[in-house]
Amino acid sequence: MSKLTQLAATDRTMKEGEIISAPLECVELMVPQRHVKRVKTALEERKMLNKKKGISSPFLKIVKESLEALPPELLDSLGSSVNALVADFPSSYTIYQPMLLLPRNNFTSLYGSSLSKALLLNSPDFQPFWAHVAARVGVTHIAINAGIPPQATSSDGFPKNLDGTSVENILRSPVNLTPIYGFFGPLHSPQTLESPTTADFDAALWVTHTQNGIPQTWAPLYTMFSRGNIREKTRILNLPSVTSSVAEAGGCTSVDLYAGIGYFVFPYLKAGVSKVLCWELNPWSIEGLQRGAKLNGWRTQVIERGHGPSEPPSESTDLIVFAHSNEFALEDLAETKRVISLPPVRHVNCGFLPSSNLSWRTAVGMIDKGLGGWIHAHENVGMSDVEQRKAQVVTEIEGYVDAAGLRGEVKCEHVEKVKTYAPGVLHVVFDIWIGATSSLAAA
Repeated sequence: MSKLTQLAATDRTMKEGEIISAPLECVELMVPQRHVKRVKTALEERKMLNKKKGISSPFLKIVKESLEALPPELLDSLGSSVNALVADFPSSYTIYQPMLLLPRNNFTSLYGSSLSKALLLNSPDFQPFWAHVAARVGVTHIAINAGIPPQATSSDGFPKNLDGTSVENILRSPVNLTPIYGFFGPLHSPQTLESPTTADFDAALWVTHTQNGIPQTWAPLYTMFSRGNIREKTRILNLPSVTSSVAEAGGCTSVDLYAGIGYFVFPYLKAGVSKVLCWELNPWSIEGLQRGAKLNGWRTQVIERGHGPSEPPSESTDLIVFAHSNEFALEDLAETKRVISLPPVRHVNCGFLPSSNLSWRTAVGMIDKGLGGWIHAHENVGMSDVEQRKAQVVTEIEGYVDAAGLRGEVKCEHVEKVKTYAPGVLHVVFDIWIGATSSLAAA
């Protein structure tokens, strides 16, 4: 369903871009959500907005219809009229089939400083409302979204540190997601989060979303998804340094040190990279990575460390997933080169926020020394600090090249501003070129 908002009442529908040239008593404008504020302001300036009618949307019409279908006594228990509830209900939403995802901030403002009252909407009595909304929108599950917390508590299913403090949420688990309608999977526990079984995977809800013709899938109760990374995914598909590497005789290998469900892994494969090596800790992300690769027709091999014998890397796979920390990545790469003929590593993606700098030493060691290559370093940077941080990144990576006893050109070819991460903070990617390196000793 497209995100459209209606302004004013109507007796006919205006086409996008149509100019009102004759007096009309009432007109309906279907406006993309991102343009609503600008259009509303323009209409108000021309005294053309019916403020009594206000702003509504097809989605809010569904909400009102669903509320009105509830028993009057249940509506009375909410302490507000249908119109008042609809007026404050979130009009923005996202659909990842078969799930409808609603923004948490709207519910917080509607029901107070916490979600305690909103959780009443998850009561058995209120389920017919969500069932009606789900059926009308065309989904089977509904949840309230939330940001990924940097720390995870025991109430989230994580064990505490030895000193009793909360552990770091290194798996980037969406522990604050609030399921409202439908079964999303087994509850969080140390076992389901860190060592899920095949039965756990099969019981969970898996959603799918396609970007640039690439389907991705994940379990929203256990795995994050960042829609805002679409800019960087698209860039990888068309990046000249990627397309030129792909065109070289013998092809090339790309590396992703923080794979997730395949955010950047899949664009590299779609662009024609011969093989991708990647590292990921979250078993739910690895499962999503495998399922997504299968949807795209790519062959995947998962290699675990410290869990008994594992099959050696295979020549026939498109994607090799190392299911452990990337601190072992250089050892894994050396072993892979020992058992299969691996095309040269030309691109290393370091996609960890707020800073990927802990992986840069490893990235330097993975770039093909004879041809050189690119490190794509993801960082959160203040809007006014981008140039300063750019110089720092180059200096730090030059230091890792020198520390490895190598010499070669290091420069930042491009800075990509992916999205706004927070007020005054940008998510950027520094494309760092490392030229063909030679040993200082040999020189």
